[in-house]
Amino acid sequence: MSDEQKSKKELIAELKALRAQLSESRSFPSNEPGTVEYHRFLDGLPQAVYEVDLELRLTYVNARIMELFGATTKNEVLGKSLGNFVHPDDLDRAKRNALKSIRDGLSPGHEYKALRKDGHIFPIRVFSQGIYEDDKPIGLRGAIIDLSALKKTEEALKQSATHYRTLFEHTGTAMAIFGEDAIISQINTQFSILSGYPSEEVEGKKSWMDFIRPERIRQVGDCDNLDPMATSNMPCTYQSPFVTLDGKEKQVQIFIQMVPDSKDRICSLIDITEAVKAEEALRESETYYRTLFGSTGTAMAIVDQKSIIKSCNPQFEAIVGLPKKEIEGKRSWFSIVDPEDLELARSYHERRTQGDSSTPGDYEFTCLTADDERKHIHVFVQLIPGSEDRICSMLDITDRKLAEKALLASEARYELVVKGANDGLWDWDLETNEVYFSPRYKEMLGYADEEFPNVAESWTSHVHPDDLEHTIAANMECIDGKVDLFEVVYRLRHKDGTYRWIHGRGTGAKDENGKVYRMAGTHTDITDRKVHEQTTNALYAISKAVSTTQDLQELYGQIHNSLDEVLDATNFFISLYQPEEDRISVTYVRDNVDEYTTIENISDSKVSSPTVEIIRTGKTLFLSAADPEALKEWDRIGMIGTMPKSWVGVPLKIKDKIIGTMTVQHYTDPHRYTKADVALLETVSGQVALAIERKANEEALTHLNEELESKVIKRTSELEKKAAELEKVNRRLTELDKIKSGLVSSISHELRTPLTSIRGFAKLTGKDFTRHFLPLAKSSQQEKKGRRIKANLGIIESEGERLTRLINDFLDINKIESGKTVWNDTFLNPCAIVRQAVNAQSGAFADKSEVDLITDLPESVPPIHADPDKIQQVIGNLLNNAFKFTARGHVCVNLKSHLDSITITVSDTGEGIPENELERVFDKFHKLRSGDTVNVHDQGTGLGLAICREIVEHYGGSIWVDSTMGKGSEFSFSLPAIPGSTTACDD
Repeated sequence: MSDEQKSKKELIAELKALRAQLSESRSFPSNEPGTVEYHRFLDGLPQAVYEVDLELRLTYVNARIMELFGATTKNEVLGKSLGNFVHPDDLDRAKRNALKSIRDGLSPGHEYKALRKDGHIFPIRVFSQGIYEDDKPIGLRGAIIDLSALKKTEEALKQSATHYRTLFEHTGTAMAIFGEDAIISQINTQFSILSGYPSEEVEGKKSWMDFIRPERIRQVGDCDNLDPMATSNMPCTYQSPFVTLDGKEKQVQIFIQMVPDSKDRICSLIDITEAVKAEEALRESETYYRTLFGSTGTAMAIVDQKSIIKSCNPQFEAIVGLPKKEIEGKRSWFSIVDPEDLELARSYHERRTQGDSSTPGDYEFTCLTADDERKHIHVFVQLIPGSEDRICSMLDITDRKLAEKALLASEARYELVVKGANDGLWDWDLETNEVYFSPRYKEMLGYADEEFPNVAESWTSHVHPDDLEHTIAANMECIDGKVDLFEVVYRLRHKDGTYRWIHGRGTGAKDENGKVYRMAGTHTDITDRKVHEQTTNALYAISKAVSTTQDLQELYGQIHNSLDEVLDATNFFISLYQPEEDRISVTYVRDNVDEYTTIENISDSKVSSPTVEIIRTGKTLFLSAADPEALKEWDRIGMIGTMPKSWVGVPLKIKDKIIGTMTVQHYTDPHRYTKADVALLETVSGQVALAIERKANEEALTHLNEELESKVIKRTSELEKKAAELEKVNRRLTELDKIKSGLVSSISHELRTPLTSIRGFAKLTGKDFTRHFLPLAKSSQQEKKGRRIKANLGIIESEGERLTRLINDFLDINKIESGKTVWNDTFLNPCAIVRQAVNAQSGAFADKSEVDLITDLPESVPPIHADPDKIQQVIGNLLNNAFKFTARGHVCVNLKSHLDSITITVSDTGEGIPENELERVFDKFHKLRSGDTVNVHDQGTGLGLAICREIVEHYGGSIWVDSTMGKGSEFSFSLPAIPGSTTACDD
């Protein structure tokens, strides 16, 4: 058994025995026969034993020493000094400890880094004692233990503990740990969210039963009574009501399992309240449709691929004149068809079985009843999704009232959908130019039904002038038949004069010649989402501007540009309050009409203006000529310069101290600014104030340094004072970064919760619609409408998924930039990381048969020292980009090794990247306007390549791209490698 396979207890016992043996031989001189015999004894030991003289040169080694250090003959070892076997970092310490052992006798074990013959570094522990002859020291004898396996075990234990803590806290499931007494000892964040209690009010204070209704405690207690001595330790699971802090009751699925080697229980809870409601609704829906099938009044039958009638309702029995027991599973559909129509019916059945989409969904035939009566039937055939079965609905076309009822029912369902939809619906007949806008469409813009005429001009007159061109262009692409579906984001004017951000979607219906004759679609009010995006972008841009601008004036310009992208800041100025001079200085102004400089003596009550009012009250001021109350306030305050139609000013504060104001105004439009614009300015005002103060302090610090160059000796005390001021500034800068990171993280996490619900309900609604409503379509028009609704639900789910990726990428880049990312670095085989990344993407490539995924690895490479998850993330992002932007051909991952580095390249055969875009592809939020994009929906978040660059540069590497239009792109990155060592790339 090797040392690595032995337990710590066994190794200690062997070391004690070895020490005793060494002690007995300590008096043997090196040239006496006893020493020779003892060396023979040591040669047979499994431990590594050596001897050195007073100059610390090896005079004896046993076979284990040679094996440990990779030597083949003793001549390679004997006579060599410790420097040949001990790492330079530990050499001096090893010499000191060896001399101390020679001087004092036995010494405790010491750990060092050892060097193998091939340059490999490994950990050892050394036990040693002096060798004496006539009570005089003549050398040192020691034993060495290889700690490699022990160190790996310790590292694995640390990683296991870290993984446990991470899994417990970030699993996404509410979790709690409690003992036999049911007292909860530990909960995670999701449990706090589910229960409403903070962890400090639960851990060690509350019992598991505190969350259960009293009348259910006995039942739940029986389920929680797990046997800690059971061998299987299978989890117990059950559903139970769960009482939250506010007294509400949620339905949860509970999983309880014993913690190994303890009497504790770990409990996972999943909130299934909505799922239980959905299941109940599903059961009601299934009951409803079973009742509908049996009692609809229409003859219906389900026919399989071989034309056998599998099921039928009473109306079908009445038409064919046979009982169900003589029909189901026994009769073919063709047995009820008149011979004259049999060829037509068989033809339609075979074409439908072969997937011919041109097969009519309905046709007429003559039905033969059991008593040979002939009935003229109009049958509607629809394949049941997910099966080869088809449902046949039969109408006796001699009864026109039945057809009229079916038509009225169809129209009623359409009106119900229109009235119940939360989004606005529109329908445009291009041939007659008739337009229908649903009441919800008009309500979203503040109009009653009769206030918004159903004509095309009603829409075009409300589109923002800046958005009209690209919005009409999106519609025209669909009208011209270039696309089947279109999406466009634009602004529509509300009745109150403000503009709302709209996400419009639409599709066209074509006639037999392929010409679009009708269009319909929806619009969704995304104003709140747009405001959140704009606020986040503005905050990020302002925060970044602090470090990228040279002086205050340039910073003011960057702030102005950032705000001008999200609201009308054509007329914009920043004023700074100087209380010691009793004045307000306009430090930055861009105005089309007036010029502003300074307002003096603001403490004088006779001096008045909106800016002065903000400084005095510390409150935001929103004035509009369209608001009578605002006009009264304007008359009271007064105005310096030309009177605008709309004016918004916000205070700039730092810890409740007003340092100035920030203002936008418009001279002609009283509705130019909305409450959303005011909220945005208030949100970014704190960031602006901190940015101005930081830049002002930086300028002051620069000026101070210039003066100190000539006055170092005379002004030492002043320098100390300024140093204290600088430390205060740095603390404020840290606070600024925390505010930025906290805000970004908060906004991103707040978006995740509604996104999860949106995606989940869209998917559930799509499944229910496909399963229960789409099969009920009784005409091709209804079927087209059904497919359109299904496609719209798919768009909601896919767009939600894309926004979730944006949020995740935004959180990743924010963590990296704020220094909060955890880097779990270890020694890695680059080939293994490449294979893991390729395997993770192989499923997507398997669904894209036109593109081959190729891996090109060398026989061996040097290892690298990095976080495996981060390197796999870089490769995965590059593979994901190549996958999205390659329509056909191949994507290749290549690994090459160099003397002290490795290079990984991901190449594709896409359309390539324009040369003028190459320098910006790694910038945050940069997306290609042209290039090798295959699908506009696959453009991504604009953060993937920026994250790659941050990770690679963190490890001292570099990343670059080479691309040729029409031939493809190559993304490469290099990382430092561990020199002098290689590892095989075999599977």
